[in-house]
Amino acid sequence: MVDDRGQAYTLEGFVGALVVLTALLFVFQSIVLTPTTAGTVDQDVKAQLRVQANDALRTVDSDGTLENLTRYWNASGGFAYANESEVGYGSEPPCAPARSPDEVCDSLGETLHDAFTVRGYTYNLYVSYQLPDDPTEVATERVVYRGVPSANAVTARHTVVLYDDQRLTAPDDGGNATLESLGSNGFYASDADEGVVYNVVEVRLVVW
Repeated sequence: MVDDRGQAYTLEGFVGALVVLTALLFVFQSIVLTPTTAGTVDQDVKAQLRVQANDALRTVDSDGTLENLTRYWNASGGFAYANESEVGYGSEPPCAPARSPDEVCDSLGETLHDAFTVRGYTYNLYVSYQLPDDPTEVATERVVYRGVPSANAVTARHTVVLYDDQRLTAPDDGGNATLESLGSNGFYASDADEGVVYNVVEVRLVVW
């Protein structure tokens, strides 16, 4: 009887240990390890952020704001209403032509603020343009700069074609002169095309 009872206890212990090991194995297999613990955004979150960055540019492009921003340049130099001591708008939201006399800037800054800043993200905004001597080479103007992007950053791009007969949209518009007549003396970009196209610029939004 004693031997039988000892064998029963041994068997019960073995079965109990087996149950515990099985439960642990099930738990470990159920845990999905993501790289967020190492500071890297989960790929699904990163993909979603990229979609939102592209959507933000499309939103402000649909009402003409994005295209206007590329010409919101004072003939005397610099983006309109920008701090002269900083490049572009520094870390402040971007500005663009107002939709009403009561506004200085329109929806661009608000869109980026609501889409990213209030949710804990930060962003840089750039405008790149072709160089006349070599269209494959570009130069870049900072519009908004808030620091060095992390490895988790996503980028959205939108291309804008500028034409010779277009004018600056800033208050200091050079006497309503065309881009072609202003040239690089009154605008950040030079005429990079012999036809009616003045330059092709790319608005680049980097979010992290």
